[in-house]
This record gives sequence, structure tokens and C-alpha cells, in this order.
Amino acid sequence: MIDRSVLFDPANKGKINVVEQCAILLGGLGTRLGELTRETPKPLLPVGDRPFVELLIREAWRMGFRKVLLLAGYRSERVLGMVDDLRRVLPRNCSLEISVENEPLGTGGAVVNALPYLEERFLLINGDTWFDFNWNALCTDHGEDTASVAIREIDLADRYETIEVDGDGRALRVIPRGGAQQAPFYVNGGVYCFSRSHFEARQERFSLEADLLPALTVAGKLRTVRSEGYFIDIGIPETYARSQVEIPARQRRPALFLDRDGVINHDDGYVGTRDRFRWTPGARDAIRYANEAGYFVFVVTNQSGVARGYYTTEDVVALFDWMQTELRQAGGHIDDWRYCPYHPDGVVEELSIVHPWRKPQPGMLLDLMAQWDVDVAHSLMIGDQGSDVAAAEAAGVQGVLFNGPDLYAFVIEHLSKRREA
Repeated sequence: MIDRSVLFDPANKGKINVVEQCAILLGGLGTRLGELTRETPKPLLPVGDRPFVELLIREAWRMGFRKVLLLAGYRSERVLGMVDDLRRVLPRNCSLEISVENEPLGTGGAVVNALPYLEERFLLINGDTWFDFNWNALCTDHGEDTASVAIREIDLADRYETIEVDGDGRALRVIPRGGAQQAPFYVNGGVYCFSRSHFEARQERFSLEADLLPALTVAGKLRTVRSEGYFIDIGIPETYARSQVEIPARQRRPALFLDRDGVINHDDGYVGTRDRFRWTPGARDAIRYANEAGYFVFVVTNQSGVARGYYTTEDVVALFDWMQTELRQAGGHIDDWRYCPYHPDGVVEELSIVHPWRKPQPGMLLDLMAQWDVDVAHSLMIGDQGSDVAAAEAAGVQGVLFNGPDLYAFVIEHLSKRREA
């Protein structure tokens, strides 16, 4: 269970800068993969029907990291070609940039080389590992001078450096590959949250693992976030072969569909702007809980106030963007959302129609299910009206009614029941 005391502290509201940028290290030669990487950088090798790094990019966007920066080295021209293709299908408000190192600079040097492109605080991930957990959890609940690293317990510490931690999650010692002698072994999962200040005084050629992390540990400025999420490194033939089956399977996950007014926020009647928006008790914590539990979190909301002329589609989008920022300050995120601005009794002519997205019709849920690999049988819809449940059932999803008082407790109860079923 999540400790709610660290999720959202109203006293800190506005003081936490949301991390918007995710940088991805692509520079390794991938020599252990032999001919596979002779012409192709390791992170560009296909997993399923996409380059591996594209899967990572889409994960970053899904979790709310709108700005992705690729740190390229070996065969960077191949990376440039992929970037051009992905820019044609950028999600709303998202960007994709590239920093190129002209000679090998090490994992730390690649970051120093990219400093002109980096924001004050950023997520950094290895381009050859997949660690399936809520990356936002790394970017909250600590000071600006502290770095974070994701760790995972493993059975055998032969291929990885490990990290010794205390009971509070503070890193005590970074142990080189093969040096760990006693379990439990916590592997560095290759997902970090850093500040620019951690790199600005560094030489241009150095290693994150061998140089920066040990220095931060000695200074008491490296905290760890432990996850039991799925982890794989595609750097050797055996694990690369496994990734072809395991990663597509892990991309399929159940969804928590949430109505907005009356569930996420109080239904004060046609809420179209942030000054009228009031979170329901436990809403932010509930969404982060579902993120941590491995669910997609989707919002599906009727917004007939647009058709009725009370507010505009731009207002609805602006309010959602503000909600997402608030959620990410609390370490959570909404993966995707749909809204229906139509109503046959509206005054805006082009919106005054019957539409298949308006609940109790299932159109919004079905559209999300067409865009994402949803495990429908284990998904759940929470609403406050019979129309929400009807829409869910028409889409093949179980629906339940929420009548308060605390969405966090309600989500824990119902997701726990689904795990036990």
C-alpha cells in the first residue's frame, strides 16, 4: 500500500517543479550483440514491430514527460532518420529532439554534451533497458540537490552494478559489477532523475555508473526508489530474444476508466475552468495508486457544457492540462483521455447532435481501447451515474458507482478485489 503522507502535501503546492523532460542514452556500441549492431545502434533494434527506443519514447509521453531528448552517438544518422519519422506523429504538446556526441564520451559525458538542451531537472533513462514502473515516482518528494535512481531486487548480481541502501531508501554504496557478496541484490535499473547542477562542474568524459553515482552516494545525495516492475536489458542475445515476446506482453495491461465530474472532482455543475475545479478527497492518491499497480488510467467525460455554450473545447483541454500537472506534482499521471462536447439540446450548432461518444454510449471507451492494448477483462470503470456504468458495460468493461467519500480507499478496495478474483 502507498503511504499517502508522501503523495500530496497541500503546503507544498506550487513549490515542486514538474519534470517535463526525459533524456534517453543511446550511445553504446552493443558489441555483445554481434552482427545485430554492426550497422544499427542497439536501442534501434526492433522489438515487436517498432525500434526499442520508440517504445521507450512512447512510455515517456504516456507518463506525461512531454519533451524527449535523445543522446545519440554511434550511427547517429540512423537515429536522425527515426526522429524525423516520429515527429510526424507527435502527440499534442510533445516534442522530440536529439543531441549528438561526435566521439564516445561515456554515459556521463553524453549528458554534459547535451547540457545546452537539458532543462533544470530531467529524467534520464538507458536506451537499452525496460523498467516497467511509474517513472513519475522518481521525480517527487525530494530536494533539488538530490538525485534519484530506480532499483530492483534481482536473484543474481553478475551483469550489473548494485546499490546498497538503508531503510529509508538512501544509497549507501555503489558496488561494481560482480562485487556484490550478499543478498539482497538491488540492481541499478537505469532510470534516474537528475538536476543540471549534478553535471555542470564535470569533465566532458566520464561514467554515470563509475563516477557520478558513487560521488553522489558519498555526499548523501542519492536516493533510491524501489520497484518490483518488469525489468529487462536487451544487451545480450538471450535477453534480446526474450524481449520479443515479453515486452509486447507487458504492454498489454488493464485500464482504470474514470469519469471526471463527480469522481475525480466535485460535480459543481458544468465545471469548465480551474477556478471551479475541486478535487474529490483521495483523487490524486487514487490515480497514483492505479499507476503503481500497473493500470492504464483513462478519463472519459461528457462535457455538454461546450455544446451549451458555457465554455469552449479550449477550456476543457486547458483544464485537463492543469489537472495533469497537479497529478504529476503528486507523482501520478493520466495516460490518456476522451471527452464528448456534444449534446442534442446544445446551442452551438455543430455540436448539437446525438453522438456515439456521449455516455451511456460506449464510444469514448471503445476509442481508447482501439488506441491502447487494453486487457478488457480485467479493466474497471468508476462513475457516479448510471450512464457511466451503462457505457462501460456496452464496451465489455465492469462498471461501478462511486458515491464518496474517498476515491483512494474506493480504488484500493475495487482493484484489490480484481486481483483476488
